[in-house]
Amino acid sequence: MKLIEIAPTNCTGCRLCEFVCSLAHEGESSTSKSRIKILRDEEFGNNLISICLQCADPRCADTCTCGALNRDRNTGIVSVDESLCIGCGECIKACPVTAIALYEDKSIVFKCDFCGGNPECVQICPREVLVMREIDPASSTRKLLLEETSRLIGERYFRT
Repeated sequence: MKLIEIAPTNCTGCRLCEFVCSLAHEGESSTSKSRIKILRDEEFGNNLISICLQCADPRCADTCTCGALNRDRNTGIVSVDESLCIGCGECIKACPVTAIALYEDKSIVFKCDFCGGNPECVQICPREVLVMREIDPASSTRKLLLEETSRLIGERYFRT
């Protein structure tokens, strides 16, 4: 399965990925409407990248009571069916890397949909922080990335 591989140590925090994402999906450059988030860790000077990692066992889909989050059988991508979403936010709470957000004005959630297989963020990243590669979502490397990202984001931004 083609997934986005992340090399956070290469990230300079330019936020081009956030701007191109919101522009492609919403027609405006707004970091709040981006499906990828660059979180600055001021204590250590690092940038943490919050984007859907397409978990092998997606907690977001498992907790969705209205069936709005499902894995596409052809692409393997977990996406949101906006017509089913009621905006309850249970998937937001369940996501280990904070990759799901709520459209305040629409009362539905949104997350990375891989731009139909050719992510805009990957195309624009000048430092190859984001690269599309064949990756097994159940691989030990991917599980470690999920755990480490979840731990770092949680420690720095949500549990301090």
